[in-house]
Amino acid sequence: MTVYGRERGEPWFELGFPGLDPVRPSLDILCFDHSGSVVAPGGTDPIGRRFLEAKQAIRIVQAWTYTSRPKVAVIHFDQPSAGNSGAVPLNSTHAGRQLAAALKVPIDAAGSSNLAPSLTVAEELAKAHPDHDVRFTILSDFQITDLDPETVFKRLADFPGQVHAVLLNAPAPPDLAGENITITEIAHGDAPGALSAAIHRSLTATRRGRRLSVLHADRTRPSIPPLSPEHSRKGNR
Repeated sequence: MTVYGRERGEPWFELGFPGLDPVRPSLDILCFDHSGSVVAPGGTDPIGRRFLEAKQAIRIVQAWTYTSRPKVAVIHFDQPSAGNSGAVPLNSTHAGRQLAAALKVPIDAAGSSNLAPSLTVAEELAKAHPDHDVRFTILSDFQITDLDPETVFKRLADFPGQVHAVLLNAPAPPDLAGENITITEIAHGDAPGALSAAIHRSLTATRRGRRLSVLHADRTRPSIPPLSPEHSRKGNR
């Protein structure tokens, strides 16, 4: 197993102990929005910090992964995309390089604000892994421009797994709701590492014995297991 290293000058955040490999196989799908409202100057992530924080969250979990059960896939709003990683077992020798290559704005990204194309890719990945606990983590301001947003939100509520909507400096749309949907709101004024902590919660949701740091406190709503810190404290030790 090769764990990709920390870059010089890259900050480090205390996220807690990620726990041991889950009993059931898991697939975490991380989806990134590269629309202008996110990446442009004055946007919700103009300097691309989400990639640095995602790398750290993955790196910590990867360091404690010893089986092929945990997998991660990186996808993007723009589809089809050269930046899709596919489902990568975290214990594989190429996991670090493959995921690091996907954690950046793809060369063919056009800045789409449509969620439906990447949701289709996530649905296909979930269908291809029916024996896995699937979690779909979306990092976006959710200023989507799909022609039929009502259908998109219904598909999220019907997704065959947990959906973790990580809102980048934006309020949650009222239609973003469902028994399988957890919302984490990240604001510009939040402490460094808040985004990394949100991704860490997804990646460790079904791992055994995880212990979350104070960066995770009161971050998720509604409090739907297995993503909420409260569930981790009471039911996942």
